[in-house]
Amino acid sequence: MDSLEDKKELETLLDIVIHQIPSYTNMVNSANWDVNSDDCIFGMVYHSFIAKSTEYMKNKFIDTGQTTNAESTFQMMNTISEIFDERLADIKQAIVFASNS
Repeated sequence: MDSLEDKKELETLLDIVIHQIPSYTNMVNSANWDVNSDDCIFGMVYHSFIAKSTEYMKNKFIDTGQTTNAESTFQMMNTISEIFDERLADIKQAIVFASNS
């Protein structure tokens, strides 16, 4: 699973989610929810990235005929988490920027 192609695709998916932060910010602010908006938006980013990434990986496993088991699932989630963790500063900066706009 740890191919360079997969990592690039997951990074692209994360870029897409990061670019959605202004939309998430508008939605949270317009809803007048009694929540910490930055935390809420961070959760939305995380959820969206995990959903898009796992869908990509499941489809890849199906397309390549790979079987999934506990080990391959753990490896997939580990890679997804690493990519998210590597971009935490970018995500937080995008949230702050969108909140202040």
